[in-house]
Amino acid sequence: MAKLLIKSGDRQVQEINLKPGINRFGRNATNDHLVVDPGVSEMHCEVLVEGNFVFVRDLNSTNGTFVDKNPITESALYSGQTLKIGPVEMILDAPVVQLAIPELPRPEAPAPVHSDKLSDGYAACLNHGNRHAVWECTSCTRCFCDHCVRKLRRVGGAYIKLCSACSNPVELTPWAAMMKKKKKSMFGKLVGKIKSSFKTTKRLLSNNNPPPAPPGTQPRA
Repeated sequence: MAKLLIKSGDRQVQEINLKPGINRFGRNATNDHLVVDPGVSEMHCEVLVEGNFVFVRDLNSTNGTFVDKNPITESALYSGQTLKIGPVEMILDAPVVQLAIPELPRPEAPAPVHSDKLSDGYAACLNHGNRHAVWECTSCTRCFCDHCVRKLRRVGGAYIKLCSACSNPVELTPWAAMMKKKKKSMFGKLVGKIKSSFKTTKRLLSNNNPPPAPPGTQPRA
């Protein structure tokens, strides 16, 4: 079971066991875990325990919520990291996430999950049959559009995109990779056309406006 160890100030080390689902922290007595400190807001933050994953969400607190000294709005929290709400610091003690799925018994002939094909031959989103699949799971090979994958924001602002079915990382589908390459190519061509047009205009202006004659000379008739 995941738990938080309070280590702030002169407090004795306390353990807070986190239940599955949402655990709310704050000064208000209606919270799941009461933190009596003037630097903690009435409804300060909530900690979500989902399987082996722990997430933190700030609830517009006055003094902010921090993970390893970095201010966050939403963030994953890993075992050994420090969660700070106001002046109170807590360390997450949770089992190390281990993917034990390959050890589970599997049927002899599992039914593969395949997305439908669109008219151009590329895979469609598993949930939206009229949309191109943008992401493919590296584990279960399910294909989803950008709206259907799980997006987890890490400390620092970067996002991790995970399969909505098995929570493993996803990668671009062949269609998405092709479109990304095509956009880069189109942008390069556009820049080239702009540069070429600029050079042509500059050359025409130069031909229509010859440089002025040196002082003391008469212009040619």
